[in-house]
Amino acid sequence: MGPFSRELLAAYLTAAALVAVGFGLLRAALWLGMERRLSARQTLRVGRVTWGLAVVLPLAALAVRDVLPVAPLFAFERSLARSVAPVEPRVARAAPGAVSEPSAKGGGVPVGMLAVMVGVGGLGFLAWELGRSLRLRRRLKALPLLRRVGRVRLVLGEADGGAYSVWFPGGGAWVVVPSVLLEDAEALRLTVRHELQHHRQRDTVFAYARLGFDSAFFWNPFARAFSRWLAECQEFACDEALVTGPRVPADAYARCLLQASSRVPGSRPLPAGVTGMSHPTVRRIRMVFEPRPRRSGHALGLVLSLALVMAPLALWAQGAAKGRAVSLAEAQALATAGQKEGDLPVVVDAAVVEQLNRFITTPKGRDFMRKALANLAVHREALAGTLRSRSLPEGLLAVAMVESAVSNLPETSGEPSLAPGPRGAGVWMFIPSTARRYGLKVEAGLDERLDVARETEAAAALFQALHARYGDWRLALAAYNQGEGVVDRVLVETGVRDVSELTRTGRLNGYTSTVQAGVLLLRNPHLLD
Repeated sequence: MGPFSRELLAAYLTAAALVAVGFGLLRAALWLGMERRLSARQTLRVGRVTWGLAVVLPLAALAVRDVLPVAPLFAFERSLARSVAPVEPRVARAAPGAVSEPSAKGGGVPVGMLAVMVGVGGLGFLAWELGRSLRLRRRLKALPLLRRVGRVRLVLGEADGGAYSVWFPGGGAWVVVPSVLLEDAEALRLTVRHELQHHRQRDTVFAYARLGFDSAFFWNPFARAFSRWLAECQEFACDEALVTGPRVPADAYARCLLQASSRVPGSRPLPAGVTGMSHPTVRRIRMVFEPRPRRSGHALGLVLSLALVMAPLALWAQGAAKGRAVSLAEAQALATAGQKEGDLPVVVDAAVVEQLNRFITTPKGRDFMRKALANLAVHREALAGTLRSRSLPEGLLAVAMVESAVSNLPETSGEPSLAPGPRGAGVWMFIPSTARRYGLKVEAGLDERLDVARETEAAAALFQALHARYGDWRLALAAYNQGEGVVDRVLVETGVRDVSELTRTGRLNGYTSTVQAGVLLLRNPHLLD
């Protein structure tokens, strides 16, 4: 599963959690007194907005993911900072060019398999419901047509069935009433008005949105409860819309509900897209005679309150999935605990921590460094062996990680690199002038920078020369990227040899900080889990 797929899965699971949170908060607010302050139509609108927020907010948070603040700082339970002695970093075996993926914990179901199971289940649920809808459409065409009301076909259904309304994309709108209502003109009139009201308030169109929602979260009991509650609210809203108008007396409408209750003793599940008169209840009939609030301020206030709770939760969930930030003190502890005698020293400053957190907390950074570590697993012995032969620190492997993700790339490659400046070639990304200076041929038809062994020998010689020149590995790394001329000029002009200060003031770029952050990941690959 790729990084973007993992982010979508995180957004999906966040939405599933927000459905439960939003539904629970909404029902709690109604139970605590808001129900008496809202009309049925206002309650339906609030419910739909809450439902929409639960689905949209995680996607919105995903869209702004890279500018979100990271999750709260934490202590590394599995880091070197809590180890008495340095722990050898684990390196997963990977095929050439492969990108390592974190494995599922505790032998559970892998994340990719879980996503596939949910996807297959959702598509199966959707296919089943759409099949029922298509069969219903064929049955409707065979029913007797009473009349047309605008674009709505009014047809007669089974005598012992219930009334319902349905709209098919490209197939028109329908209202089905039981044939027994032909014996009661008033009940027929009120039932037809009720079902037409479903079309007017777009319940039959919204039913397809509910179908998609039910399919996506078929496994979530809170989602199913939310969907059923919205269907009930649609009925209440229709009842209210009718009895508040001049053409439907409340007494006559209540009698119609009672007759429907005796005629249809229990509600049956309806196909996708169908909005039917659910089983009447005492509460539904009582609502017909209750006074209805008309002010919209309470509904707006409830929506805003719910949004103020759900939006931070969505942002927090995306920030948590995005990664955990490393503090300056934690990075320093990692550097100290992982430092081996003779290896590349890591001087942790604010710039190093910032770059390390970009590797850990952004999708692009994690993807790049995971690829680098996976490729390094293939080439590590060959590269490190050359460095050891010249008594150079193994931590210089982080240069290859930053330059090319340890990929043997031609100069024309479009693969990303984290190194600023002109693009080079090979694992160590030598530019042509440097390659020729260290004995590599770069000419038409022959580019010895793509010979990993020869370029590694040249890189080792360059590292050796730079360290001998400056006596400081951080200055040597800066010269590797920006050139000796730039570094010499900066040292003469400022008289400062502290790379942290020179980077902070902009006299040197952030290359050294990037490589030093790469060294920390080289020694602590678990930070990418």
